[in-house]
Amino acid sequence: MQRISRPHTYITAGIALVMLSLVSCGDGKKAEPTLAASQLCDSTLGTSAAADLEHMAGTEKFTELPGTNDFGKPNKFSLKQSADTLHNDMTQRNQCVVFKSGDTTGHPLISVDFSAVKQHPTTTTGTSEGSDLSTYQMGVYAATHGTASASLYFKCSSRNPDQSPQSTPYVEAELVGTPDQLSGKSTGHNSMTVLNAVSRAMAKQLGCASQASLPSRVPAAQTN
Repeated sequence: MQRISRPHTYITAGIALVMLSLVSCGDGKKAEPTLAASQLCDSTLGTSAAADLEHMAGTEKFTELPGTNDFGKPNKFSLKQSADTLHNDMTQRNQCVVFKSGDTTGHPLISVDFSAVKQHPTTTTGTSEGSDLSTYQMGVYAATHGTASASLYFKCSSRNPDQSPQSTPYVEAELVGTPDQLSGKSTGHNSMTVLNAVSRAMAKQLGCASQASLPSRVPAAQTN
């Protein structure tokens, strides 16, 4: 299997999201209301994941990306809209983009993105991505890359009727953190706990929770 390069994806996603946030926050519209961690990402974070996000941020007050996209849809994350855009280009997908309340840098704390994919890394291929990689026994592949990013793949067949009659077998979930927004105490396990919580809700939304193999509690990491 061809190795999937995660670092390039993170850099591309980070640049696109920062540009999107700057445009949206600077359009003169009323700022989004302050939210608790449990209200973020369509209220998908349970008690444990909410605490992990607060630990990552060093705060209990957040906002999500304000405004609307080019199609008039809210930028704020919803499971339904994210599921509907699963096969779209990254710039057109509905992502959960979280900011620390009151921050003026325009840099998101984290972003969570879901996409339909045809293949996934393996523990063997993933180890070539660097010494900061830690893997987790969940889904079909799960890993954190240092303290700022996490990726999770799970079985979930979906089809894009506009492109192909064939189903895409997996969903890729990515969490990208912005280093200058993360607390110095943030860990990879924090990132994976948050990503897993949103992913479990997404698997349920897509009707594939039974095959996704996403546990209610994230296991200990296996450091390579």
